Amino acid sequence: MTTVDHITLDDYEEPGPPHGRRPAPKANPFFRFVFPVVIVALGLCVFLLWRAGTKAVLDSTDGTVVQIVTDPTQPGYEVFVDPTPTMLIVHLDDGELVGLTVLAATLLDNGGHAVLVGADVSSDGIDGPTFAQRWRTGGLDAIERDVGTMFGFGFVETDVIETPELAQLLSLGEPLPINLLDPLVEADDDGRETVFLRAGGQQLRGDTGAELYRWRNPSEFEANRTERQLDLWTSWLAVIAAADDPLLVTLPHDFGLSPFLRGFAGGRADLQILPVAPGNGDAEEAVYSLDERGRAWLADLTDRMVPLRIAPIGSPIPTLRLLDGTGDRAVRDAALETVADVGEVRVLGNATTFGVANSVVTYHRADAEGAAAIIAAELGAQVVFSDEPDQPVDLTVVIGTDWKAP
Repeated sequence: MTTVDHITLDDYEEPGPPHGRRPAPKANPFFRFVFPVVIVALGLCVFLLWRAGTKAVLDSTDGTVVQIVTDPTQPGYEVFVDPTPTMLIVHLDDGELVGLTVLAATLLDNGGHAVLVGADVSSDGIDGPTFAQRWRTGGLDAIERDVGTMFGFGFVETDVIETPELAQLLSLGEPLPINLLDPLVEADDDGRETVFLRAGGQQLRGDTGAELYRWRNPSEFEANRTERQLDLWTSWLAVIAAADDPLLVTLPHDFGLSPFLRGFAGGRADLQILPVAPGNGDAEEAVYSLDERGRAWLADLTDRMVPLRIAPIGSPIPTLRLLDGTGDRAVRDAALETVADVGEVRVLGNATTFGVANSVVTYHRADAEGAAAIIAAELGAQVVFSDEPDQPVDLTVVIGTDWKAP
């Protein structure tokens, strides 16, 4: 029998360390006393460096504080400006071009301008291939480039609308009133004609309106189709304007065609057809072009359509900062009209002081010298080079008191 010895808590003793184990040494005085002081000192140095750096950023080299000017009437005020909203619509039917529409919302909530361009119009306005041919060979890039060159401005948005998509958009506002001067007819292989849509006043469903938009009668000149397209645009906008809620008869988007439709319907919409003349040939071969009067008409219209343009694709139009050095808002507005014809204004504002005597065009990159010379000649200004390739614009134009509005 095994006997177990019992001990009490008072009799218990903590066992000693194992054989060979030594107690830990005391901490080095450096880490106990000096190291914490070093950490505190480093933190203080970081704070002082931060404060000195902040002061260096806020202070200029002469000790004055840099302030952001928010009053547009004061010297030094600058603001980035948005270009006039523009849109190019490429209308297709089964992959073939049936027309172009150029939209510009000079005031998006108060109307704008629209110009319809037929598929058989010469893409350079003179004697080049038609837009329909350019679509087949070059696609959207070629169309956008050629239309931009013809009109002298680029497009903030571009949209391709096929007939089924147009039918869906039109159906939101159906019925659409229309008055056809001629019936829409189609011919079979034997030349027998059937009427698709009779002449006269009638109410159209959205899908029928889309068919009308793309329709071209046998041996019919392109100009007739473009006239019908204009009539449908006019009817469509009238329906939207009469709606209790324009959002219900357009897509509720703030991009694409819908805001243009609501803006045009809610304000003054100027709808035009590009004034082209047919060349020699029958309806199947006629190519439309701009004569001298047509080109003058288009140049005048585009100045009113797009006060602040973006450069067309492939165009060497320079980007500008326009600063008023006179303190006269009317002078700045007149200068804006002048330079907007030859450049893309991205920044608008005032010079650092008013009463600037001489107008100056400063180019910030060497390759912008030619553009600077052109604009300087237009304004009667001096040309200066300032090597600043990181500037957001190619040129800075300061209007002085020597400049007189044309």
